[in-house]
Order: sequence, then C-alpha cells, then structure tokens
Amino acid sequence: MRSTIHIDDFSRLNSERAKEVSYSIFFGMLLCSSPFNSFVTAEFIDSFNFDVLYLYAALAFMPGLLLVLISMKSIRHIRPYPLFSLDWPSSIYFSGVIIAFGYMMVYGQEVYWFSDQHMQVALLLGIALLICFIIRQMILKRVYVDISLFKNRRLLLGLLILFMMYIERFSLSVSNQYFSQVLKLDPIHLSHVQWFNILGIIMGVLFSMYWIVAHKAVKWIWILGYCFLLSFHQVMFFSFESEGNDYYFWIPLWLHGFGVGLIMVPTILFTIASVKSHLAVSAAAVCLAIRYLGYTSSIGLQNFFKLFDANQHQMVFQDYLQQNNIILQRYFEKESATLLKNGLQFHEHATAIKLVTERVKNQAFVRFAMDYYELMSLISIGILIVIFLSPSLKSMYKKLKRNIVSPA
Repeated sequence: MRSTIHIDDFSRLNSERAKEVSYSIFFGMLLCSSPFNSFVTAEFIDSFNFDVLYLYAALAFMPGLLLVLISMKSIRHIRPYPLFSLDWPSSIYFSGVIIAFGYMMVYGQEVYWFSDQHMQVALLLGIALLICFIIRQMILKRVYVDISLFKNRRLLLGLLILFMMYIERFSLSVSNQYFSQVLKLDPIHLSHVQWFNILGIIMGVLFSMYWIVAHKAVKWIWILGYCFLLSFHQVMFFSFESEGNDYYFWIPLWLHGFGVGLIMVPTILFTIASVKSHLAVSAAAVCLAIRYLGYTSSIGLQNFFKLFDANQHQMVFQDYLQQNNIILQRYFEKESATLLKNGLQFHEHATAIKLVTERVKNQAFVRFAMDYYELMSLISIGILIVIFLSPSLKSMYKKLKRNIVSPA
C-alpha cells in the first residue's frame, strides 16, 4: 500500500466550469510563487549567512512531506498502470535535450558561446539526443510525446504565445536588479514592492477566468495581455534613471502582473484544446517543456545584454573620462571638496574616482536595461501583429471539455 495521486484528478472535476476555475487557481498560484517566495525569504537573506539558509531550505521540505503523509489516503489503483507503458529511454532523451539547452543559455555568454569546448559538447549532445528522441517516437507504438501534434498550426500558435510570454515574464528580473543595484533597495524593501506584481497577477487571473467561463474568444484576451506587457516595458524604458524612488514603480509592476495573469491560463487551455483528445497529454507535456525553454531563453538573453551590451556602453562612457574633460575635472573637484568637508583628509581624489567608476557602472546597467526592454517591446508588438492576423480562436471551447488534463 502506498500514497498516490491520480494524474487525471483535474479531469475528474464534475463540471466544465470547475475545471476552468481549477486551472486558473493552479496557474495563478504558480505565477505568484516567485514574488511571494522573495517576500518570505527576504528577512532570512538579510539576517543569516547562506550556510544557514541552505540548511533551513533543506529542512523546509519536511513540512510538505508530513502534509502529504497526513492528507493523502493509502489507496490502490483500480486499474493499475502497465509498466511496459513507461518509456524510460524517451524520458532520458527528452530530459537530456532540455538540460543541454538550459546549460547553454545559462553559461553561454560567460564563455563566449561556442568558442568554449563545453558549449560545443553540450550542443552536439543536445542535437544527438533530440535526433534519438524523434526517431524513437516515430518507431514506437506507445510514444512518450506524439510528434504528429506539431503539424497542428493552432498548437504552434499557442506554443509561440506561451514561449514569448515566459520570456517577457522573466524580464521583471531586470527591474529587480535595477532596484537593487541602482536604487539600492535592500531585499526586504524589494520584496514589499513585489506585492504590486502579485496583486496584478491575481487580478489578471481572475479576469481571464471570467473570460474563459464566459466562453469568449481567446484572441482578445491575448491582445489585452500583451498590450499590458507592452505598456510595462515602455513605462519602465522611460523610467530607468540613475536615481529614483521605489514607490514610482508600483504601476508598471502591476501592469506586468496583470498582463502575465491574463495570458497564462487561456494559452495553456487553448494549446491543449487545439489537438485531438488522445494527444492532449502530449500537448500538456510540450507546454511544460516550452515553459522551461522560455525561462532559460530569457536567462540567455539577459546574460547576453548584461555581459556584452552593458560592457559596450561602459566602454563608450569611459572614452569620455579623459584628463582634458572639463566637466569631469569639475566633478572631481566638487566630490573631493565634499569628501574633505565630511572628514576624509587623505586620498579624497582617489575616492572621487571610485565614485565616478560606480556611476559609470550604474549608467551602463541603465542603458543595458533600456536596450533589453526595447527588445521586449518589439517582441510584444510582433506577437500582437501575429495575434491580430489570426482567426477569432473561439472554437477552443468545443474541445476543452474532453481534452483537459493535469496541468503539471
């Protein structure tokens, strides 16, 4: 006897409305998890060293384990799953592909991409595993992921919307870095600012839930969501300064949360409803992979802009820091006099140089953030054009009742 949970618990809900509401709650909690975790852990990060934090993080799994043991019943499946249906080789190939992709996105820019031997090995290994995975799916009777679903244009549209949404979702980390590095917010105050983003997510999910329950065309909820994301990136683009106050940014944080909350649930449901019922499980698995690929792609883009683009801006700024620059000389004299007045009698000129270096570093970060958010704005505009050119997409509700599966 053992504690188990059924894969198709979501499909056992009694009504179609209950299934749609359960999806909204599940993904709403998923979207809120990152900013909420930062709020919960901010006090610990500010008060303890990382050795103690990792010890507490390891022990934090114990309450969840106890909750599972207490809340779940020991049952046996009426219909046992045959072991021959578990395709472990395909699972290993599939996992290897996404791990190789994630490795390249995280570390690629730091080692100048494929000039590094490890990147070359990761690329070749990922391609080899992908080819093995595809060939295996073509010859097996009980496939791990049915690759025929990629012939469905509606599915590909949903995957594109989901992939780009995840890239734009994690652009919020650039704003968080700006708050920490430029505005000098400590982790506690930074976590408090994130509540505006959580509020936007909750409101967006509730609005999208109403839209889905009312069986309205998903096209217009996508358009509205990406308009909010476009607004967030444009507002932040013009708000990045070397100085500022955190309470100026609650509106763009809310815009970001509301836009993500609007897009997430309708996109998942649309993608699953775009395929035939026997392909719904494969579509759900692909959606899960696309979410991961979107997250790691956002890391790769941010690393590229931060390590390459920011350095380019810093080099341009440094070209103006010459001995014959009158403005720079006046700044040195002003800062040296201020430091001398505050009690620093030695090396005040060297300290002023360090202050200039810090300002150049912050200004380079601001330029990097502006360039990155400009790219996100262009992505939003491109996706909006694609959505405008698509049909009404209202027919998804005809298949949604049959195709709903576990979202995880």
